[in-house]
Amino acid sequence: MTFLIPTHEQAHAGLRAMKTVLTSAGELAPIRREALLAIQQHLLRTAFDLDALDPITPAALAEAIDDPALRTQLISGMVTLTLARDTVAEEEQAAIEGYAAALAVEPVALAQLRKFQTERLVALRFDVIRRSLLGPAMKQLYEKQGLFGVLKNVGSFAGLWENSAVAGRYRGLANYPDGSLGKELWRFYDANGFKFPGEKHGAPEPLLTHDLSHILGGYGTDFQSEGLVLAFQAGYKRQDPFSVLVFVLLNGQHGLRLTVFADPAHGYYNDKPGAIDDVVRAFARGAQAKLDLTDHWDFWAVMDRQVEDLRREYGIEPLAA
Repeated sequence: MTFLIPTHEQAHAGLRAMKTVLTSAGELAPIRREALLAIQQHLLRTAFDLDALDPITPAALAEAIDDPALRTQLISGMVTLTLARDTVAEEEQAAIEGYAAALAVEPVALAQLRKFQTERLVALRFDVIRRSLLGPAMKQLYEKQGLFGVLKNVGSFAGLWENSAVAGRYRGLANYPDGSLGKELWRFYDANGFKFPGEKHGAPEPLLTHDLSHILGGYGTDFQSEGLVLAFQAGYKRQDPFSVLVFVLLNGQHGLRLTVFADPAHGYYNDKPGAIDDVVRAFARGAQAKLDLTDHWDFWAVMDRQVEDLRREYGIEPLAA
């Protein structure tokens, strides 16, 4: 799935529905207002006056938007918007359920919201992880190397042993040309004190697409930047992209620990003007990319290529843009 751009009329109806959801339990919260404005600017390319948007009934929304894929995207977007605040009201979920029923869609993100609201957190963690980044990465590793390959990666990450062949290959990136993807990855690990894949406590090799997205996207490693690179990955991900956004918001807004790789925070985006705008902008930037780096991307085949050349080839816009 790539992000679908609705028509002007469809965007207007969708924004009305989003505002209806977000005001079903009270006034439009500042963080959600910022998110709606960011969606208009970076994704929809519209400039509707939010205060002038009237409520819309589920039946009217169904009449305005008939494409099943666009319907699914809209409901998934509603879920992520509700999670942008550190509390989700029952009225907001009920409003989303009403729209989903009228549109006859059952997005993954809505099922995840249901688990969150009913505090089925074990099932929620499992579902988000298996659909976002870690699950698909480990599945592809299993397809390529079998169970033994998975166990070797997990064992080295747990510190049980070092896979010297894998570790040596990554250490050898120090000798790659300056400006190449491989050399920049080596510098990224060296500067941050990270262990290479194959080394004891080194990240499993399938997660290299995340670290390489840091480099191709130009994002740092602080808490906010980690959220941005994940949003960037959600943008270019073709399968279950909204699960990655759900991961970002559950981790950063709702304090839910999902993996050992990401420390949680509660209400991180509160009182940080521009932070949610940055997340939407990173998602939009990823959506412009021509390649899903999480889908069987052979990064070793391009380790010797210049980062700037790869950005142009993959359609990754400059960060400042």
